[in-house]
Amino acid sequence: MGGFSIGAFNLSFVLVRASDLGVADNMALLIYAVINGAHAQIGYPAGILADRIGKETVLSISYGVLLASTVLMLLSTNSVHAYLIAAVYGVYIGIAETMQGAAVPKYIASNLRGTAYGLYNIVIGVSFLAANLVFGFLLDLSGIPAAATYSIATSVIAIAALIGFQVLTRPRAT
Repeated sequence: MGGFSIGAFNLSFVLVRASDLGVADNMALLIYAVINGAHAQIGYPAGILADRIGKETVLSISYGVLLASTVLMLLSTNSVHAYLIAAVYGVYIGIAETMQGAAVPKYIASNLRGTAYGLYNIVIGVSFLAANLVFGFLLDLSGIPAAATYSIATSVIAIAALIGFQVLTRPRAT
Protein backbone atom coordinates (compact mmCIF):
# COMPACT_ATOMS: atom_id res chain seq x y z
CA MET A 1 0.00 0.00 0.00
CA GLY A 2 2.86 2.34 0.75
CA GLY A 3 4.45 1.42 -2.57
CA PHE A 4 1.27 2.37 -4.36
CA SER A 5 0.96 5.64 -2.46
CA ILE A 6 4.33 6.73 -3.83
CA GLY A 7 2.62 7.31 -7.20
CA ALA A 8 -0.80 8.49 -6.10
CA PHE A 9 -1.66 12.16 -6.16
CA ASN A 10 -3.91 14.49 -4.21
CA LEU A 11 -7.25 15.70 -5.50
CA SER A 12 -5.79 19.19 -5.71
CA PHE A 13 -4.01 18.05 -8.89
CA VAL A 14 -7.39 17.09 -10.35
CA LEU A 15 -8.51 20.65 -9.65
CA VAL A 16 -5.34 22.02 -11.27
CA ARG A 17 -5.91 19.84 -14.34
CA ALA A 18 -9.56 20.97 -14.48
CA SER A 19 -8.35 24.55 -14.59
CA ASP A 20 -5.87 23.66 -17.34
CA LEU A 21 -8.75 22.12 -19.30
CA GLY A 22 -10.74 25.34 -19.11
CA VAL A 23 -12.94 24.90 -16.06
CA ALA A 24 -13.56 28.37 -14.66
CA ASP A 25 -12.27 29.07 -11.16
CA ASN A 26 -15.81 29.60 -9.89
CA MET A 27 -16.66 26.02 -11.03
CA ALA A 28 -13.84 24.37 -9.08
CA LEU A 29 -16.30 23.73 -6.27
CA LEU A 30 -18.40 21.64 -8.67
CA ILE A 31 -15.34 19.55 -9.62
CA TYR A 32 -14.68 19.03 -5.91
CA ALA A 33 -18.34 18.07 -5.39
CA VAL A 34 -18.12 15.49 -8.19
CA ILE A 35 -15.05 13.94 -6.55
CA ASN A 36 -16.74 13.77 -3.16
CA GLY A 37 -20.04 12.57 -4.58
CA ALA A 38 -18.35 9.66 -6.36
CA HIS A 39 -16.30 8.96 -3.23
CA ALA A 40 -19.40 8.84 -1.04
CA GLN A 41 -21.36 6.63 -3.40
CA ILE A 42 -18.72 3.95 -4.00
CA GLY A 43 -17.60 3.12 -0.45
CA TYR A 44 -20.53 0.91 0.53
CA PRO A 45 -20.70 -1.06 -2.74
CA ALA A 46 -16.91 -1.49 -2.62
CA GLY A 47 -17.24 -2.95 0.86
CA ILE A 48 -19.88 -5.41 -0.30
CA LEU A 49 -17.70 -6.40 -3.25
CA ALA A 50 -14.70 -6.84 -0.93
CA ASP A 51 -16.71 -9.19 1.25
CA ARG A 52 -17.37 -11.31 -1.84
CA ILE A 53 -14.05 -11.27 -3.70
CA GLY A 54 -11.54 -10.07 -1.11
CA LYS A 55 -10.17 -6.75 0.06
CA GLU A 56 -6.90 -7.09 -1.80
CA THR A 57 -8.66 -7.76 -5.09
CA VAL A 58 -10.86 -4.69 -4.65
CA LEU A 59 -7.79 -2.70 -3.62
CA SER A 60 -6.15 -3.76 -6.92
CA ILE A 61 -9.27 -2.50 -8.69
CA SER A 62 -8.90 0.87 -6.94
CA TYR A 63 -5.32 1.13 -8.18
CA GLY A 64 -6.61 0.41 -11.67
CA VAL A 65 -9.20 3.17 -11.26
CA LEU A 66 -6.45 5.64 -10.31
CA LEU A 67 -4.55 4.46 -13.37
CA ALA A 68 -7.65 5.19 -15.48
CA SER A 69 -8.07 8.66 -13.95
CA THR A 70 -4.41 9.42 -14.65
CA VAL A 71 -4.72 8.31 -18.26
CA LEU A 72 -7.81 10.52 -18.54
CA MET A 73 -5.83 13.44 -17.13
CA LEU A 74 -3.20 12.85 -19.78
CA LEU A 75 -5.56 12.44 -22.75
CA SER A 76 -8.27 14.96 -21.89
CA THR A 77 -8.66 18.03 -24.06
CA ASN A 78 -11.61 20.04 -22.76
CA SER A 79 -13.52 21.12 -19.67
CA VAL A 80 -16.18 18.42 -20.03
CA HIS A 81 -13.46 15.82 -19.55
CA ALA A 82 -12.55 17.44 -16.22
CA TYR A 83 -15.85 16.27 -14.72
CA LEU A 84 -15.21 12.73 -15.93
CA ILE A 85 -11.71 12.82 -14.43
CA ALA A 86 -13.21 14.05 -11.15
CA ALA A 87 -15.79 11.24 -11.07
CA VAL A 88 -13.25 8.52 -11.82
CA TYR A 89 -10.79 9.96 -9.29
CA GLY A 90 -13.58 10.08 -6.68
CA VAL A 91 -14.31 6.40 -7.29
CA TYR A 92 -10.62 5.62 -6.76
CA ILE A 93 -10.52 7.56 -3.46
CA GLY A 94 -13.73 5.95 -2.24
CA ILE A 95 -12.49 2.43 -2.90
CA ALA A 96 -8.87 2.92 -1.82
CA GLU A 97 -9.65 4.67 1.46
CA THR A 98 -12.19 1.99 2.34
CA MET A 99 -10.00 -0.97 1.43
CA GLN A 100 -6.53 0.06 2.57
CA GLY A 101 -7.40 0.34 6.24
CA ALA A 102 -9.72 -2.66 6.10
CA ALA A 103 -6.94 -4.92 4.79
CA VAL A 104 -4.54 -4.27 7.69
CA PRO A 105 -6.06 -6.54 10.38
CA LYS A 106 -5.85 -9.66 8.22
CA TYR A 107 -2.06 -9.64 8.43
CA ILE A 108 -1.51 -8.55 12.03
CA ALA A 109 -2.02 -10.29 15.37
CA SER A 110 -4.87 -8.68 17.30
CA ASN A 111 -2.55 -7.52 20.10
CA LEU A 112 -0.47 -5.51 17.59
CA ARG A 113 -3.25 -3.83 15.60
CA GLY A 114 -2.81 -0.41 17.19
CA THR A 115 0.88 -0.45 16.35
CA ALA A 116 0.14 -1.76 12.86
CA TYR A 117 -2.36 1.01 12.14
CA GLY A 118 0.11 3.60 13.42
CA LEU A 119 2.84 2.22 11.18
CA TYR A 120 0.40 1.94 8.26
CA ASN A 121 -0.54 5.62 8.60
CA ILE A 122 3.11 6.70 8.82
CA VAL A 123 4.02 4.75 5.68
CA ILE A 124 0.97 5.99 3.76
CA GLY A 125 1.52 9.60 4.89
CA VAL A 126 5.23 9.70 4.02
CA SER A 127 4.64 7.94 0.69
CA PHE A 128 1.77 10.24 -0.23
CA LEU A 129 3.83 13.31 0.69
CA ALA A 130 6.69 12.10 -1.50
CA ALA A 131 4.30 11.27 -4.33
CA ASN A 132 2.74 14.71 -4.30
CA LEU A 133 6.12 16.41 -4.21
CA VAL A 134 7.32 14.37 -7.20
CA PHE A 135 4.03 14.72 -9.11
CA GLY A 136 3.95 18.47 -8.50
CA PHE A 137 7.61 18.88 -9.41
CA LEU A 138 7.14 16.94 -12.65
CA LEU A 139 3.96 18.86 -13.44
CA ASP A 140 5.76 22.19 -12.98
CA LEU A 141 8.91 21.07 -14.78
CA SER A 142 7.51 19.21 -17.77
CA GLY A 143 3.71 19.36 -17.63
CA ILE A 144 1.03 16.73 -17.38
CA PRO A 145 2.76 14.16 -19.64
CA ALA A 146 5.70 13.70 -17.24
CA ALA A 147 3.57 13.76 -14.08
CA ALA A 148 1.01 11.35 -15.53
CA THR A 149 3.72 9.00 -16.79
CA TYR A 150 5.18 8.86 -13.28
CA SER A 151 1.80 8.04 -11.75
CA ILE A 152 0.95 5.51 -14.47
CA ALA A 153 4.27 3.69 -14.07
CA THR A 154 4.02 3.51 -10.28
CA SER A 155 0.37 2.38 -10.50
CA VAL A 156 1.26 -0.47 -12.85
CA ILE A 157 4.10 -1.55 -10.57
CA ALA A 158 1.84 -1.38 -7.50
CA ILE A 159 -0.92 -3.40 -9.17
CA ALA A 160 1.59 -6.07 -10.19
CA ALA A 161 3.10 -6.10 -6.69
CA LEU A 162 -0.29 -6.45 -5.02
CA ILE A 163 -1.28 -9.29 -7.35
CA GLY A 164 2.06 -10.95 -6.63
CA PHE A 165 1.50 -10.50 -2.90
CA GLN A 166 -1.92 -12.10 -3.20
CA VAL A 167 -0.44 -15.08 -5.03
CA LEU A 168 2.35 -15.51 -2.47
CA THR A 169 0.03 -15.23 0.55
CA ARG A 170 -2.78 -17.41 -0.83
CA PRO A 171 -3.33 -20.45 1.39
CA ARG A 172 -1.94 -23.56 -0.22
CA ALA A 173 -4.09 -26.66 -0.59
CA THR A 174 -2.53 -29.64 1.17
